[in-house]
Amino acid sequence: MRQPPKKSRSKMPTSNTIAFRAPEELLTLLDAAAKKLNVTRGELVRAIVATHFESQPAAIVDDLAKLLAKTSMIHRNQARLLVTLLTAIGKSPLEEAKEIARASLLS
Repeated sequence: MRQPPKKSRSKMPTSNTIAFRAPEELLTLLDAAAKKLNVTRGELVRAIVATHFESQPAAIVDDLAKLLAKTSMIHRNQARLLVTLLTAIGKSPLEEAKEIARASLLS
């Protein structure tokens, strides 16, 4: 007797898989919450992640971008100040002072 053809998985997945390790305590909490909500562990984790990212207002993202830009500017200014101190007070050659600043602050 001829066997029916096996169902094959789609060649094009509708989503990507994310996997991570978690401590036993966290898995216990996840499993308890999933059971209470009558969903699988994966469904619960997917919902938690989606909710987290969907709840991030654009204003927070903009504020973080501005904060990162200011932090970057402060970092560059620290390097400039170090070069100035090394050359003016420490009497280091300019190129040596720049290299010290690059190695200690900008790498």
